Amino acid sequence: MAAAVVAAVVTPLALARAEEGNPGHPSGRGSAVAPPPGLSPGKIDMTGGTPLERGGDQQLGFEGTNLPALQATCRDYKILSLVANRYIAEEQGYGGAIHNMLRARTAPGQTGSWEVFRICSEDGGHTVFLEAPSGYLVTAEYGYTGKNLGMLRGRGEWNDTWETFDVWTDAGKYYLRNSTRGTYFTCRLDYTGQYYQEMKATGAAPGSWEALWFDAL
Repeated sequence: MAAAVVAAVVTPLALARAEEGNPGHPSGRGSAVAPPPGLSPGKIDMTGGTPLERGGDQQLGFEGTNLPALQATCRDYKILSLVANRYIAEEQGYGGAIHNMLRARTAPGQTGSWEVFRICSEDGGHTVFLEAPSGYLVTAEYGYTGKNLGMLRGRGEWNDTWETFDVWTDAGKYYLRNSTRGTYFTCRLDYTGQYYQEMKATGAAPGSWEALWFDAL
């Protein structure tokens, strides 16, 4: 193992951005978390990556309120959930508030464009943000409630706290942790229907549901 957001979800974007940039908000920069016990700092291999293109609206800015001079390198990957043995896909066919939801549902050998993510980093792969196949940034929806809390979805237009993840590793497995919440990408095997194997950023600890593998393209 070596690519339009619907109207129903446009209005919350301004609120989400205000919350992300507020240090007093639970997801704000004032809530940095300690390194997790039992894991080592990891990195995504950015060898052969290309500089982040800055093309105005066509590239959605990706400036970040705390990174006004973003200088990132990006590389394309497919991301495998090890517990599901399925590649993560962006559900572009879903509508409403779950449009572009991430779900580990594609078997090896059956991947297509919805499984190709562009991983970008400013620090050599230790801290990353992900451009989903739709062209939007993968965002952890911490403004959602109930079952949808922490849903991972391609909808971000700027690199901020809900889009930033640090990389950890243990025994050859990789874990993506939100840099301010301290919770991990997790694959929900207990969900059913269109939510089966939904990817969320709510994993409390790095266990089997949180383990990932990255296949470079």
